[in-house]
Amino acid sequence: MIQVTPISLSDCPDVLQSEVQSRLDEPDSEILSITVTESTPYKDKTNISRQYRVIMNRLNLVSVLHCYDDGVLKDKLSVNQLIWGDILEIIRTAPDSSSLGELRKAVPEQTKKRLSL
Repeated sequence: MIQVTPISLSDCPDVLQSEVQSRLDEPDSEILSITVTESTPYKDKTNISRQYRVIMNRLNLVSVLHCYDDGVLKDKLSVNQLIWGDILEIIRTAPDSSSLGELRKAVPEQTKKRLSL
């Protein structure tokens, strides 16, 4: 089972809330998405693992901050970052048969030209 649910920042672990708040203090920083992903990765399907994820944007930089509420990664903050140009390049070069290729096909023509997709 994997279930992704939109939540508010106050529902996230303290370590994640603290980092997001400090990043929001930077000019032009904004939250794009806050979610929790619940999954049952263990043999015992009553054991639910939760990953909290916040996607933020600051100027040309997209940051994905996430942490778990259990296991060896409990309360350990991870951050992945890409600039928008890299994200567009990943979408542009994705194989047509992939989910990103399907996403590229759904982009309106005017947007495809503007973003060189």
